[in-house]
Amino acid sequence: MVLRLPAGWGARTQTLSLQAGADGSTFTTVKAAAACAFDPAGGQHRHPHLARHRPALVPADGTANSGWPAGQLSEFEVRSS
Repeated sequence: MVLRLPAGWGARTQTLSLQAGADGSTFTTVKAAAACAFDPAGGQHRHPHLARHRPALVPADGTANSGWPAGQLSEFEVRSS
């Protein structure tokens, strides 16, 4: 999984949790809420590790953002290995 912000945005920390589900109504938390630092010097991306899930849906829940009064992601990429 890769979470990205645009390269030109300033550094910020967002608190995010990730869930996984197959039917759109039942979800399991696969990554508990944690601070994710995004920094232009580091490429503005994060790679949260998800243990062996093959969900059809992966909602992200943002609860804090130090750079703006709303949650922000420009890309949310999920790949199967």
